[in-house]
Amino acid sequence: GVFMSWIVPLAGLSTGKIRVFTVLRAFRLLRLVRVVRKLPAFNEVYLLIRGLSASTRTLFWTVVVVCLITYIFAIFGVVLISAEVEL
Repeated sequence: GVFMSWIVPLAGLSTGKIRVFTVLRAFRLLRLVRVVRKLPAFNEVYLLIRGLSASTRTLFWTVVVVCLITYIFAIFGVVLISAEVEL
């Protein structure tokens, strides 16, 4: 982030030692997720995220097919438009 890119080099500190703190901060976020998961108010949110993560493979292939169809129709559109311009 900004701290690692701008402030650490100005202070003359080594970025290797400070990156350890970034990893520890990520572990702290995982602990927070574990606590939030057990709260009844966030049960629906947890179910939505779990369902989304379970369907990532299907979503990926859906995006691939949509992009492929869009690409094919874009090629047809360019061919049709360029044929009309040449007339």
